[in-house]
Amino acid sequence: MEKEYIMKRKSGIREMVSNTFTVVARKNLAFFLISLIAFTLLYLFFYGVFTIPVLEIGFFKDVKPGAFDYFYIFSSSLLSALIVTLTKYSITNKVLTRGTSIFGISAGVFGAICPVCLGVNFLVFGSFVTLPLVSLIPYLFWIQLAGLTLLTLGLGATIKNSYDNICLACTTEIKEKKIKTSLLGSTLNPFQSFVFFALLLLAIFALGYQILPLVLGDVFTSTGAAVATNGHDSDLDLETVVSQVLPEEGFTIDAIWEDSVSKMVKAGTLDIDKLNDILTKRYGQPLTEEQKKLLTSDYSNEKLTINSKNAVFMMYVLWALAKDNDNQILHDSPFAQYFEDYDIGVGKAGYGDTKLIDLTPEQQEIAKYAALNSYRPCCGNPTGHPDCSHGFSALGLIELMAEQGYTKEQIFDAFVKFNSYWFPSTYIQDALYFKLAENKDWSDVDRELVAGKQYSSLSGSYAVKQYLQNLGV
Repeated sequence: MEKEYIMKRKSGIREMVSNTFTVVARKNLAFFLISLIAFTLLYLFFYGVFTIPVLEIGFFKDVKPGAFDYFYIFSSSLLSALIVTLTKYSITNKVLTRGTSIFGISAGVFGAICPVCLGVNFLVFGSFVTLPLVSLIPYLFWIQLAGLTLLTLGLGATIKNSYDNICLACTTEIKEKKIKTSLLGSTLNPFQSFVFFALLLLAIFALGYQILPLVLGDVFTSTGAAVATNGHDSDLDLETVVSQVLPEEGFTIDAIWEDSVSKMVKAGTLDIDKLNDILTKRYGQPLTEEQKKLLTSDYSNEKLTINSKNAVFMMYVLWALAKDNDNQILHDSPFAQYFEDYDIGVGKAGYGDTKLIDLTPEQQEIAKYAALNSYRPCCGNPTGHPDCSHGFSALGLIELMAEQGYTKEQIFDAFVKFNSYWFPSTYIQDALYFKLAENKDWSDVDRELVAGKQYSSLSGSYAVKQYLQNLGV
């Protein structure tokens, strides 16, 4: 009996899949493709890949979507298009079951909105409105996973609804409606046809993902920053500007690690194995022998260095330092309540609960001033209100330098150098702006000015970008 039940269940699943293929690919292919394109554009719009021209309306993010984001966009678009197509067909045939398709559509909306509601900066007629939903940032992956899960459940409910009421693929009911699909002379059954078209769509997406940057006409330098030029500024030496902002050898500042890394490792703030695991699996950058030596030393006179090869490592170490260090700047942040037991995957969970850096009152004032007057182009918040990896990392750098007696000017200079490797396009554009607008070399520009809201915040970097675009740069 149990074996018979399993066989019937497998047969039912195959028939539901065949029915879905019949409804979508044979009855509503044009509608499905239009829906797929529409949802893809919608998701790309939500993710800030493009904005509506002239009106300047859209979502703006300095950090471009990654590979997983594009996978999410395509998957959600495909699921949403299937839900809408099946729902439309059910409505057309007046057999829509209450609840199922509504659930599917609701899941589609959730899937579209939730992953982009974190750190979203909405652009309206050139002005920004930031949605304060920082409390959800640590759970971004799970929200994206929940969005896909709800979409899948919604699609399942819609498929079942369509199958129960209009089973176009059921052999006992519509033998006369069967349509054969051939591939290289071989006849494919509905299930095989469905798999074939699914693989075809995946192949088209993969191809599009590879050629999209070329179609959009982006020109990337070796550092990954988008820089284009025309006849207006053909005499501008872009290579010189890029080398000033991002020298191949990187930047080395006078501040040293001292025992800060050792304290983090002993307190569990940094776990060498966890850090190596994340750097290897996510970035393909396993710890080097020099980095392992730093992490296992009780004290280090090594000066802080950042370059294109270690920017991620520096981000994680300074991120862990700032998020666990017991400092009033962290506790006074308006986002403090959202980061209890904050876990970034490279050590213990926690937030401002371990004394790693001890500042005098004078040093605390310098750190506070630098933190509240420096910004990052991923949002509109100062370093003193960290809500993301780079915000915490910059705060860790500031506190470490303040403890060693460095001045505000020296801290701002280091801040810009480190941020340049975390946000290369922003600071290349800033350097171009000062050269074109004020005829200043990058080395002559005041670093506190660059680190401030006017040039390092999201709105500031966008204004610079618009200025350059208006010049044709």
